Amino acid sequence: MTLRLPPELDAAVRVAADEEHRSVQQTVVHALELYLAARETADIKADPDALRALAEARDAVRAGDVAYGTDAARALLKDRHAS
Repeated sequence: MTLRLPPELDAAVRVAADEEHRSVQQTVVHALELYLAARETADIKADPDALRALAEARDAVRAGDVAYGTDAARALLKDRHAS
């Protein structure tokens, strides 16, 4: 892909690449990744169902109702069956 940038933007990208010890291509790819992640975050923030699900997940973590790994999941199930 050929990307033609205005001279000012090209110069700024080259400075950023040099400061971050990256190639210009790596810097542009990184900038695009950040842009796409920001769009995805904006989409999630605009979706009430997604926000509700995130809040429920946060509450589950705070309540300790989240298990990590097979052993933790088995222990959680054992505790639930004992109750």
